[in-house]
Amino acid sequence: MLSRRFIRIKVFKLLFSCVHSQSLEIASAEKELLRSFEKTRQLYFLLLSLPGALSRYAQERIDIGLQKYQPSDEELNPNMRFVNNQAIEILGRDKELATQQEHGLNWTMQRAFIKKLYEEIREEPYFIEYMNAPESPDFKKDVNLLKDIFSSELEDNQDLYNILEDQNLYWADDIAYVCNIILAQLSLIKPSADHIRHPDLFKKEDDREFALQLFMQALTHYNEYASYVERFADNWDLERIAATDTAIIVMGVAEAVKFPGIPVKVTLNEMVEISKYYSTGNSKMFVNGVLDKIIKYLMETGEVVKKGRGLVDNKPVSQDD
Repeated sequence: MLSRRFIRIKVFKLLFSCVHSQSLEIASAEKELLRSFEKTRQLYFLLLSLPGALSRYAQERIDIGLQKYQPSDEELNPNMRFVNNQAIEILGRDKELATQQEHGLNWTMQRAFIKKLYEEIREEPYFIEYMNAPESPDFKKDVNLLKDIFSSELEDNQDLYNILEDQNLYWADDIAYVCNIILAQLSLIKPSADHIRHPDLFKKEDDREFALQLFMQALTHYNEYASYVERFADNWDLERIAATDTAIIVMGVAEAVKFPGIPVKVTLNEMVEISKYYSTGNSKMFVNGVLDKIIKYLMETGEVVKKGRGLVDNKPVSQDD
């Protein structure tokens, strides 16, 4: 579930928070890091339960229409395609998803949001086409409808953002990432399935240890590594160096020092990508240039040593690579 880049982002966020709140107790910080990973998995189950909540609301609307004293023709002959969506039915039979819902990862207390979201989805061209197609939707079209919902309706939904932010500080920033995971998992559903395949929290066995070691190395050596930023920030206005840039560079140095098997080029690229989203407009060039100089210096002093196939001569890439 969690990619190495996503892990790095989580480490960066907690590192920045710890440094600037002066909360440097490592044991509690490590627990907080692992908690943030688990919260991402919980968000996965919460969002995955959303189609079922929408379907149940749609069924309620149909039932209310049928119970009217003088129902319209449309109410007497409701379009059942969405409530009979085969992919949603599979989600409804998934035992692990049901267990997570029983433990509070559900939309029971968010009826107003479910109603508003359903009404918005009903107006979308992809939903209208699905509901009004001359032929009954097959399983692939049922799955594609859910994909359309997850790819189009959630990432920029301010109501959803507010709900998640109120419930958990970790969730709001993870919506897009988790939706992409769900899209990948939906592609794996088979018509005969009685459950959906849920990904493990970490993609590789050593990813958990990677996260903890990277965080501990960066936090315990923060002041030492941060001092290199001022030392190698030639031609940059030191007073205008963003605090986020310093934290990203410190994390990059920590990764270069702690993990001999990770190529310097990978570390540089990953830190630059993080800077694009979490720092200033000039951060990309600054992080790449300063981090490159620091790592070259530490390779010369022997503090950074790269081992393994593909790490020829231990030379980091330059800013022009």
